[in-house]
Amino acid sequence: MKKVFYAIFLLIIPTINNIYAQSLKSFSSEKLVSTPGEIYMAPAWSPDGSMIAFTGEGYTGIQIIYLKDKSISQITDEKAAGYKMKWSPGSKLILTRVARYEGIRRYNAVKTFNVETGESTTHTDYRTMMPGLPQWSNAGDKIFMYGKNELEIFDSGIQANNNTNNLKLVYLKDDKIAVENVQTNEVKVYEPVKGEKVLNLEVSPDRNKVTFEIIGGDIYSMNIDGTNLVNLGRGYRASWSPDSRNIVYMITEDDGHQILSSDLYSIKIDGTEKTNLTNTSNIIEMNPAWSPDGNFIAYDVPDEGAIYIMKLQD
Repeated sequence: MKKVFYAIFLLIIPTINNIYAQSLKSFSSEKLVSTPGEIYMAPAWSPDGSMIAFTGEGYTGIQIIYLKDKSISQITDEKAAGYKMKWSPGSKLILTRVARYEGIRRYNAVKTFNVETGESTTHTDYRTMMPGLPQWSNAGDKIFMYGKNELEIFDSGIQANNNTNNLKLVYLKDDKIAVENVQTNEVKVYEPVKGEKVLNLEVSPDRNKVTFEIIGGDIYSMNIDGTNLVNLGRGYRASWSPDSRNIVYMITEDDGHQILSSDLYSIKIDGTEKTNLTNTSNIIEMNPAWSPDGNFIAYDVPDEGAIYIMKLQD
C-alpha cells in the first residue's frame, strides 16, 4: 500500500559538508514532523540522505519523509514492521520482519518494501519461531538472518557491485556475536563479556567494528575480529557516525514502568570525548540516528510523538 500526504514540519536540508562530530561545540534542533493524535518514532536515514523512514506506536507500519519535496509516504501498516528496519545500500528497499496474529499466536515473516513503487516482497513463510532479525549483506544482493539453529540467506533481487567486499556477515547467534566468511563458511563466535547476553548489535559503516549492549549492563565497541573491546559505559540504541569513529546513543532513566528522562550522547569508540548533545531536563529524546553526511542526528520525542532533527556544528 502507498499513501502520500503532507504534514506540517520544519525541515533542515542536509548540506554536503561532512561533520563527523569529532569536536562538537554547539547544537540546534528542529521538529521534523508531528501530527496530532499520532505517535512517530525510531527514525532511520536512507543511505543517500534524501529520506528518513520512521514507524508508529508499537513499531506499527513504516512511513517515509522525502526531504526534497516535504511529502510523507506510507509504505506499510503491518505490525512490527518498524522494529529494526534496515535500508538497502542503494536506498531503494527497506528490509524488516513483520508480524501478524491469529488469536494470541504471533507469526513473523521477512519482507522488503520498495519505497519507489510501494510494492513488497515476502522472503520467508510466516513462522511462529523467528528469533533473528534480517540484515543486508554489504553489497545488498543478499539478505541473511540467523533463524532456528542456522543462518538463512536469501537473494534480495539487487544486483551486487563486483567491487564491493561481501565476504563477512556479522550477526547475533545464541546471544553471542558471530562473524561468518561466506566464501569459506568459517564461523567465529565471540562472547565479549563472559556469561553476559548481547543485544542491539550494530555494525559500523566500514564493516570492521561493532557496538552492542549487554542485557542490564553497558554499551561496548569491538573490532569484528574480537579485539579492542571497549566499555563505553551505560547507554542504549547506538548509531554509528559515517566515518565509523563515533557513535550517538541515549542514556535513559526509568522507574521500572516508564521512561522518566533521556538525553542523547556522542562518544568516540575509544571511550573519549563523551558529550551530552541534548542536556534537557524536561524533554525525553530517544532513538538517535546519524545522517549519512554526518551533519545531522534524527531522533524521536515520545511525549510529543514527534521526529526531530539536530544539526551538528564543529
